[in-house]
Amino acid sequence: MSVPVAITGLGVVSALGVGVDAFRAGLWAGRSGCRPVQRIEAPPGAHAAEAPMLEPRRFAHTPQGRRIDRTSLLALASARLALDDAGLAAAVIAGARTGIGLGSAFGNIEETGHFLDRLLEKGTGNPLVFPNLVMNAPLSYATIEFGVTGPSAMLTEQEASGEAAIAWGAQLVADGAVDVCLAGAADELTTSLHQLRRETRTIAPGLPRPFDVDADGPCPGEGSAVLVLEALDHARARGARVYAVVVPHPGFGVPSPVHGWTRDAQAIAVGLRHVVAGAGLVVASASGQPSLDAVEAAALADVLPAGAVVTAPRGAIGDFGAAGALAVVVGALAVASGEVPPTLGCRVPRAGLPVVTGVPRVLATRVAMIDGLARGGICRPLRLEAE
Repeated sequence: MSVPVAITGLGVVSALGVGVDAFRAGLWAGRSGCRPVQRIEAPPGAHAAEAPMLEPRRFAHTPQGRRIDRTSLLALASARLALDDAGLAAAVIAGARTGIGLGSAFGNIEETGHFLDRLLEKGTGNPLVFPNLVMNAPLSYATIEFGVTGPSAMLTEQEASGEAAIAWGAQLVADGAVDVCLAGAADELTTSLHQLRRETRTIAPGLPRPFDVDADGPCPGEGSAVLVLEALDHARARGARVYAVVVPHPGFGVPSPVHGWTRDAQAIAVGLRHVVAGAGLVVASASGQPSLDAVEAAALADVLPAGAVVTAPRGAIGDFGAAGALAVVVGALAVASGEVPPTLGCRVPRAGLPVVTGVPRVLATRVAMIDGLARGGICRPLRLEAE
């Protein structure tokens, strides 16, 4: 028999700042993290949602941390921040009754590019860097850092990588395999990724406008979010604060081009109908990408409960593979506070959706759904409920 799964800690690194308090303050106040590019190379006037640079020694305490890559550092920082938020010391979670599940759409691109350039030029690469290039590097750093020997997994499902990792972790706790699981995702923004999006015209010429009828592209971003998931009885026994209870969902697929967005809104609606029932909020995947926003708006218009509202955080934090993990944070904060943050850039919503704009809105019911859409027909919805 499955047990209820509580979210007791939130750790975030985003373009709005470091920590869940900075994230919440910025998002609920309607501040945008999409700004003129500073860290990566890009044409003058280009925008991106760049996360702050992090000091490795603040978050990586083991000797292995001296060689940590940016994607792994983002994940590790969010994991440590989440543990602090949950009131759990790293020494307490060490062992086999803790799991870790992390997601990433691309992993460590920057160091991989440098390594391959050197390999092609000189025929050899730095062997000390090579461990950072594998997709599960963030997971390895985290398990070593916290001494976790329980189940662990690295998942990559494009834009739904974060939701996939959190769903995996929640199911692990629900099944009783562990008492605590750290689950989330991280992705970095690089010069090559920004250039690719410009060349494929999947980038907004200005600021993004999720769900707006005139949306013309997303804003590239980066960041990380990790949640502490616990068996609800375990959380209550130690007097932990509970943001929300997660209802795990296995996800589903719909017909779609392999690397494109589905056009089958009806198939999405059918899959979401029972997950969204009774919800007061949908935290959407909309980024300002017209093909995504159109199909998502049509699907939600078909299944949205009466009185429910929609918010799309990618208008403020940018569009990247791990952004879904931050969407789950938004849902948890909304359920806990009863208040929904606004969507930036949306003036005339598609399909007449009740998109929250301007100022925060009060939740009709303390239930939120994260719809978790990704290219290739991937759908990874999660349902969050008040304790």
